Amino acid sequence: MRLLSWAASALLLTGLVNAKANDPRAEVVVNAFKHAWSGYHQHAFGHDELRPISNGTSDTRNGWGASIFDGLDTIIIMGLEEEYQQALAHIKNVNWFSTKEPSKTFETNIRYLGGLLAAYDLRPDPVFLEKAVELAQHVILPAYDTPNGIPAAYVDVQKGRPTNDKNLILAEFGSLQLEMVRLSQLTGDNRYATVANNVIYAIDKVPTPFPGIYPIVWNLDTFTPSSSYITISGGGDSYYEYLLKTVFLMDGKEEQQLNMWKKSVASMKKYLRSETSGNMVYLAELDENYKLLQAGELVCFMPGNLLLGARYLNDSDMAIFAAELMRACYDTWALSPTGLAPETWSWIDKSQNITSYPSIMQIAMQTTGYLAQDLSYDLRPETLESLFYFYRLTGDPQYQDMAWKIFESIEKYCKTPSGYTRIADVSDADNVNALDFEESYFFAETLKYLYLIFADPSVISLDEWVLSTEAHPFKLNTPIKVQAEF
Repeated sequence: MRLLSWAASALLLTGLVNAKANDPRAEVVVNAFKHAWSGYHQHAFGHDELRPISNGTSDTRNGWGASIFDGLDTIIIMGLEEEYQQALAHIKNVNWFSTKEPSKTFETNIRYLGGLLAAYDLRPDPVFLEKAVELAQHVILPAYDTPNGIPAAYVDVQKGRPTNDKNLILAEFGSLQLEMVRLSQLTGDNRYATVANNVIYAIDKVPTPFPGIYPIVWNLDTFTPSSSYITISGGGDSYYEYLLKTVFLMDGKEEQQLNMWKKSVASMKKYLRSETSGNMVYLAELDENYKLLQAGELVCFMPGNLLLGARYLNDSDMAIFAAELMRACYDTWALSPTGLAPETWSWIDKSQNITSYPSIMQIAMQTTGYLAQDLSYDLRPETLESLFYFYRLTGDPQYQDMAWKIFESIEKYCKTPSGYTRIADVSDADNVNALDFEESYFFAETLKYLYLIFADPSVISLDEWVLSTEAHPFKLNTPIKVQAEF
């Protein structure tokens, strides 16, 4: 195992936590993080999540303290020393075998392993890498102990073996490689990268009627799709995201995953792109050869991922596609009564006769450009994530202003005396119906992206870092050139 010295740590931190934010809005976001962390620390520390209205606790991620592991790198980036010491003390003593529930391989990988690796890249205390190796050895690698080497969805941690569940989700088994590659790079042990990348190569061999895009539900034993439902939103999302990002982490040498990503993007544009009469462009879904005109906030990571790839490949058409999707994603927020986007929505394509639909649907299309379905907001970061990429890759301050409007809505409708909560109804500004739950990714993603949008652009430069699907930054061994000049 290769451990970095504290001298190397000091070099890594130069220009990071000591960088001065160049926009006063960054400090407002830091205060929001401190507010949420203080409530969590007071009422739920060591548990996975805080219930920020009742001040109760929740343990949906094995009870190891998901909010701590997810929030740790944000703490480091923001330079919050007191909060860092609190987190460090907990992490030193975590016992992976304390859980009585099966570990969900994907969630454990992105929240816990990703959080530890990013913290180590940012501030390399040896305990972070030691705990990462423990976790990988005892909780994540056992998932691959299947006849075909495809990782099971769950692991019985006490027994050190997969559970008997045969159902798999594309975004779960197909996006473990970024964290596993980084673990191999940091330890010199190639087993982690090999088992995870082999899964991606196996996916590439599976036939699909739409090149590069796949149904989201698979069978573990046959390693074939068990449904025809294709979405780039939840269940598919991070599979496509990681194809591109793994190329960056592997020094640009991973040609197969880059080609898989380019093929998937071409199919998204050909088969999934849908435009309304109001010129809003969304990514639809497919099922049994039917094009389903529905999407949700989870798909709104894709504009940023597309623009990142467009800058890397110098592809102007791809950048236009990204910008179309970015506008539509942002408008689902901007045109909502609360300024918060619904979880899911549908729309009427411009090729359809809008007059054949009920008047309530026609009015919605004319006023907001979409038809809200699930009206909840779960503190999600995906549109903010794309705004972060658009700002850093273009240098255009309009994306900062768009992000700030979203932040103001979160402050207005989600803030509680001890944190921030998911809400049930973004369509009713008078009664959003708070649901008393604060996801760990609010610390990892939502507040981190907001901070980075307003921080000095040298902080987590996209030329030097790649961010995971949980917004955990991993240091690139070979820098790239994608970020705008500021």
